[in-house]
Amino acid sequence: MPLSPVDGVPDPGGGDCVDCGRCCHHGPSTVHLLETDDARMGPLLLAEYTVLDHRPPGWRFVKNTGERCAALDVSVPGQYPCAIYAQRPEDCRIVEPGSPACLEARRLGHLGGSVGFVRAQPQPGEPGEREGSA
Repeated sequence: MPLSPVDGVPDPGGGDCVDCGRCCHHGPSTVHLLETDDARMGPLLLAEYTVLDHRPPGWRFVKNTGERCAALDVSVPGQYPCAIYAQRPEDCRIVEPGSPACLEARRLGHLGGSVGFVRAQPQPGEPGEREGSA
């Protein structure tokens, strides 16, 4: 179930991300993994938190429980930490505070599909903003 929208601008350093969690509320097959994500997560986390779509092209996706990411820890009301934060997929890393997807999730109460996964700022060594797909 989507959360209520959040007003205001997010903390650019991510200080309010755990209090928000809107980007971690999304439909199935939203967050896909790249080969580098598979390697970073390793077989145990892949088995617990992802599912392989056997239809071509055979994407691996983060599992969903209802309409939220299976890695989202909801054990403390109003807090939304990620159980796999250090190993999270690139699609999650792209949703930086203030990115188009972050702002959309805050506005809708969940991660929607009307904006692309685009980094808010280029990463060191990257030639400008990079788009991913989800």
